[in-house]
Parts: sequence; structure tokens; C-alpha cells
Amino acid sequence: MSLQRKMVDVVGDRLGLEIFRRDGTGDWIEKRFVGQLLSALEVDCVLDVGANRGQYGEFLRRAGYRGLILSFEPGITPYQELEATARRDGNWHTFNMALGQVDGTLPMNVMKIDVFSSFRAPSVEEDASLSADNQVERVVEVPVARIDGLFEGLMAQHGFARPFLKMDTQGYDLEVLRGAGAAIAKFVGLSSEIAIRRLYKDSPSMLESIAAIVDAGFSFVNLVPVHPDRVLNPLELNSYAVRDDLAR
Repeated sequence: MSLQRKMVDVVGDRLGLEIFRRDGTGDWIEKRFVGQLLSALEVDCVLDVGANRGQYGEFLRRAGYRGLILSFEPGITPYQELEATARRDGNWHTFNMALGQVDGTLPMNVMKIDVFSSFRAPSVEEDASLSADNQVERVVEVPVARIDGLFEGLMAQHGFARPFLKMDTQGYDLEVLRGAGAAIAKFVGLSSEIAIRRLYKDSPSMLESIAAIVDAGFSFVNLVPVHPDRVLNPLELNSYAVRDDLAR
């Protein structure tokens, strides 16, 4: 977040206002919703999978969430910034690794703009508008673990009881979900970035992603465009779902 944005947020907080650009509402709608959702679910830990530089963690703090954040990011360069940001927070821990369906190491494509880095290869078949940034610059081996292999240890160490799973892994979210195994039933809710137009080869379609999340035992409560200015050619949605027994 820029210094200018931080100053605007401070002024807005003191006045009880949300301040955003004339050309859009920024993330205000999603931020308000997420704050209400995490409060209603009594979330006490967010597993932030695909954290990059900590953008979602900072978003959570702006949304009013003050609980534990556990962020996972395999990229070396973004992880260094993530770790520094989390260290200043005090209730935010970081892990320089990926989560997926297998334990071990996997080759990750580091893209020209690293928010696009992925275990998947880029594709322009459905949309080429971001292809200049979504180009492979190098391939690195990164450690990968399943959630169900880490979950009990993390819960014992940090003492959480009502975790929320956030996934933003550039076409790899369903691998993360499958790696949760039976532990997925311990999560009160989840968020997944769902592609309307796929930017990666062999990544799931929108309908496949929705079906997998429903089959895992969750009910959708909101879908928010990642690029709200793209009215006629949307790319991705931030989806939010709650465990079926909590949906009411």
C-alpha cells in the first residue's frame, strides 16, 4: 500500500468515511463484506495461501479483522516483503512455501510480474490482455505441503478453532483444496479466486471451481469481480463460501 493511500485511510477512519477514487469504489464493497463475514463466522485465523507480498493480509486489517493470519508464499522476492510486513503486525506469521495436493517440491513459473507466478503455464487462448506481464522469466523449485499434513500442528501451536481458508494461487486453488483432505471440514469458510477467462493452461473453468467448492461442503455467499472496471470482459472473481452447516 502506498504512503498516499495509507494517509487517505487514516483521514477516512478519523472522519468515519470511506474515501476512494472518482473512477471506482476500489475494494470498499469487498472490504465491508469480508469484515462482516469474518465477524459473523467468528473467524480466529485466516490461512492466506498465495500471499505474494501480503496484499490480502493488509486488506484484512483494513476490513477490521484483528485475528491471526498465517500466510504462505513460495516466491523468494515477494516473501521477503511479506515477512517484513508481517513482522510489523505482531499477529501475522509467514511460511516460505506453497500449499497443494502433494508433499515435496514442484517447479514454479516465476512470471515477469510476480503476482502472476504459478505452477501452471500461461495461456492466451481465452484472454491475452495480460500476456505482456504473464510471461515466464524463470522456473524455480519450491517446497509444497498439504494442508492436512500441517493443520493439527498449526492448530496446536497457535490455538485457533475457527479458521478461514483464502486461496489465490493463479490457477492452482483446487489443488490446495484437495490437499486439505478431511481437514477442510474444520474451516468455517473459504475464499477462492475463480477464473471467468482462464490465464493458465490446465487450470479449472469457472464451473469446475464452483462444483469443487460445493462438493467440499460449502455454500457460496458472494462473488466479487477482481477487476471491477472490466465490465464487458471480466477475468476473475473472488468467491466467498461458508461451510454448509453454517449457511443460514
